[in-house]
Amino acid sequence: MRETDLTPVPNPPESPSVTPPGGLTSDALDLWHDVLEENGNTITAVGFGALVQAVKLVSLADRAEEAIGDQWIVPGYRGQLVANPLVGEARMARSAAVTALRSVGLHLAEPSAASNAGRALVGQRWRRNG
Repeated sequence: MRETDLTPVPNPPESPSVTPPGGLTSDALDLWHDVLEENGNTITAVGFGALVQAVKLVSLADRAEEAIGDQWIVPGYRGQLVANPLVGEARMARSAAVTALRSVGLHLAEPSAASNAGRALVGQRWRRNG
């Protein structure tokens, strides 16, 4: 990594010259605006690149989930029922988006109370059944 990659972006993200990539889904646009709002004055060129990749990955995941529709289970190559392969692709794309943002130190919004409650329930189940 070059030292110039770690300097803040010359035009702060609030500047009208920084626009999101085209073709993003609404979730990806929300992520774009949230990350820039929280990190706008400190985002580096590397961080900005990670953000661009993350929002494209979120859009990819959204489109995969849209394509799944109600077809969560599909026939496999031998006719057996299997999970739709797009389910895994969507999950991997979202995971890669979070990894990209965290790898360059960009802060994400805190999880909602519902997410924290769900995480606590899963933890209890694993401790009880583990």
